[in-house]
Amino acid sequence: MLKPLQSTKLAAERYHGRIPYLRRLPAKGVAMILAVAVVNALVWAAVGVVLHFNRSLTATAVLAYTLGLRHALDADHIAAIDLMTRRLIASGQRPTSVGFFFSLGHSTIVIITSIAVAATSASLSEKFDTFSKVGGIIGTSVSAAFLVTLAMINAWVLWSLWGKMGRVLEKNARGEGVSREIGALDEALNGAGCMTRVLKGVFGFVDRSWKMYPLGVLFGLGFDTSSEIALLGISSLHGLQGTSIWLILIFPVLFTAGMCLLDTTDGALMSALYQTSSFSQDIVAVLYYSIVLTIITVIVAIVIGTIQVLNVVLNVADPATTTGQFWVGVERVGEWYDVLGGAIVGLFIVGAVVGTVVYAPWRRWREKKWEDKVRKEREAGGQGREDGEREKQGTKEKAEEC
Repeated sequence: MLKPLQSTKLAAERYHGRIPYLRRLPAKGVAMILAVAVVNALVWAAVGVVLHFNRSLTATAVLAYTLGLRHALDADHIAAIDLMTRRLIASGQRPTSVGFFFSLGHSTIVIITSIAVAATSASLSEKFDTFSKVGGIIGTSVSAAFLVTLAMINAWVLWSLWGKMGRVLEKNARGEGVSREIGALDEALNGAGCMTRVLKGVFGFVDRSWKMYPLGVLFGLGFDTSSEIALLGISSLHGLQGTSIWLILIFPVLFTAGMCLLDTTDGALMSALYQTSSFSQDIVAVLYYSIVLTIITVIVAIVIGTIQVLNVVLNVADPATTTGQFWVGVERVGEWYDVLGGAIVGLFIVGAVVGTVVYAPWRRWREKKWEDKVRKEREAGGQGREDGEREKQGTKEKAEEC
């Protein structure tokens, strides 16, 4: 039983290694994306059979799936998945399912709530606005706290990486080995130092990809995006029309399938980006790309976390105190979360491309700077030794004259 599975795995790895662009991605990441894509196809096949006998639901089913795809691009999804992928890789893991478990946890709340709304649409519709507001405050607060904390963690990692980079370049200029710095790099990425003691609980909370599931559940408590509200509205409407609960269930299932597909892809691609192995034997390149990507993650976490904190203030504060163009702008940004999420994905891609283009000239400039500094130190040291020898010689000659 095991031999056929092992041979299939080896064959898949061989084919993966032969495909020019696909081989740049980790085999596990590709397998994860393909598995979710196959599940999506199976879901649509099953839904297709149902829709064959209920053609009036076709447009709504397509809309539910599209809403799931759109919701996966929400800024809090992109930021949480990318930042946590970065953190797990920094701890020595090779995660490929961070996005999958996060979206699965998030969609659990969506599915349960959709069923509840559809089953009790008449009585719940009057109370849902209050529940939505409270849930939105809870979910957004959890999301904001998580992102701000991760920004602090990544800022600490960035500071550590920058210090290691300087020491590695200096050792290279002096012709010394950097094998110890590789161990120091691992130590820095694992958060060694005072910050580990301060944020020990946060560092240790999500130490496996599957632990993103409960975090996704917490994020799902906030029904603060138009896609989720629209899905629940669809479920409520069909519940009022007397549609069977089993038919209504296809809407949240399609929503989940679409969201899982994009979130899983995002997590796997970010994992591949963070683990780029082209320069794995070059500690300077590893540090450089880690710094570039960490800068982006810190910026993303701070921006999105700040926006979410402002949205919490907007929801809980007295409306009379949240007037003016600033708060109108905050509200509008909250309405365009999908666009902001897409912009974050674009920022990572642009950052990777720009970082690759700038890397070679930047490295030549930095290495030359360190080489010049070391040469001047050696020249100054050599001049000092010559002056010392002359002084000794003069003292010796005076002693002989005496």
